[in-house]
Amino acid sequence: MINTRRLMLKAAFAAPIAVMGRSAFAQGYPARPVKIIVPAGAGTGIDAATRFFADPLASQLGRPFVPENRPGAGGLLGYSQAARSAPDGYTLILTGIPLYLLPLFSEAPKPPFDPLTDFVPVARVMRVPSAIVVAPESPYQTLDDLLKAMQNNPNEITYSSQGVGSTAHLCTVVLNDMSGTKAKHIPYKETSMALTDVVGGRIAFTCQSSAGMLPLVQGGRLRALAVTNSSRWKSLPDVPTVAESGVANFEVSSQLDFMAPAGTPETVLKLLSDNIRLVTQTSQFEQFCLKQAIEPEFKDYKTLVPEIQQEAARWKRIVDLARA
Repeated sequence: MINTRRLMLKAAFAAPIAVMGRSAFAQGYPARPVKIIVPAGAGTGIDAATRFFADPLASQLGRPFVPENRPGAGGLLGYSQAARSAPDGYTLILTGIPLYLLPLFSEAPKPPFDPLTDFVPVARVMRVPSAIVVAPESPYQTLDDLLKAMQNNPNEITYSSQGVGSTAHLCTVVLNDMSGTKAKHIPYKETSMALTDVVGGRIAFTCQSSAGMLPLVQGGRLRALAVTNSSRWKSLPDVPTVAESGVANFEVSSQLDFMAPAGTPETVLKLLSDNIRLVTQTSQFEQFCLKQAIEPEFKDYKTLVPEIQQEAARWKRIVDLARA
């Protein structure tokens, strides 16, 4: 009886101690630099966004926020490293494509992580539209020209991406599905490589996010046939949407979400989410989004949990199409 009572008393005090431990942990956070993994190469849109947030977060929270580029396998290498990291708030990752897609493309018997259980959301900061682009001397003057070529020459017209499962890959999968066409996928390791071969005319087209290809379009090295979101960009006002070009209801865009390893204390998630919100409310952030042709869209960590589940179901269908 005495032993039972002691066990009950021990259990009664254990919970408050655990809560106090988490609270103390949060009060001292961050006590050292925070790493932000960038699952893409330098100069990409996600790299620019990560570096934009790093300095103000460091200023607000008093510790360095250090971007670390981990490109490769369409982002899989970077996400795998983040999933293996300690859930202590000192490793974050900014996702540039739907995070939960990548393991579905892995050829390993067991994927390196489960995207819906190994990560927790911190905050959504923006949504990134894309555009379908060709070389300036391409014979395809409009998206309709390209669609007709793919229709008449199934699996012969090439398109590039930065890897299987990347936004560039899946955007074209959706385009082919909705237009009844077929194209030949040529995956590369990085965005810059995927774009370079389109500029050089070795690949017919690609569907890339604004930050990666916009400078090339504005510099005359690429020509945009259509943008993939539901409305035209302010940066390319004369370029029609895919829907305006004849593929009704077409819309593909990629969100940018800060994520953390599952198990990260909620107090830390809230602290990070609140501070990220402050950054998105600045005029500098507004100017960054305009320059990069990105749509600002803040959502906190609690709002994102059910939304990510819904998005996973939507994108699962697209993945199934890509694997077919």
